[in-house]
Amino acid sequence: MSITTTTLADDNFKVIIKANGGSNEDKELLLDASKLSKATASPNVSIANVHHEILGTGKITLFFDAETDEQITTTFSGRGNYGLKKDEPKIKQGDTGATLINPTGDILLSTDSNISKYNILIEFRKEKGFTNG
Repeated sequence: MSITTTTLADDNFKVIIKANGGSNEDKELLLDASKLSKATASPNVSIANVHHEILGTGKITLFFDAETDEQITTTFSGRGNYGLKKDEPKIKQGDTGATLINPTGDILLSTDSNISKYNILIEFRKEKGFTNG
């Protein structure tokens, strides 16, 4: 099963994406930042809020796309929510300390073989590379 995404909101400050899929997805495109409203040549987003329902014992991993992708340190399994809480800050490109070469601004998603199905709703914040006027 391949990833299916739906854009629920795309305004001056945020983007909300709903996605679902299954097992063994390898760095599938979750968000194409260049296609967002008011994106310029180098759009950059952060991950502000994640609601997830993952069936099976596996996990979902997200990446910031670049020549050498940056894996975010938070992985998602089971049912739950990450973000918009005091101890759960936005996840930004470069948070791991990695220096990305030619980052695209895109977000990629991988799943392991222990997932039968997942549903995920992610709110991204537009950090830079967007015109607001």
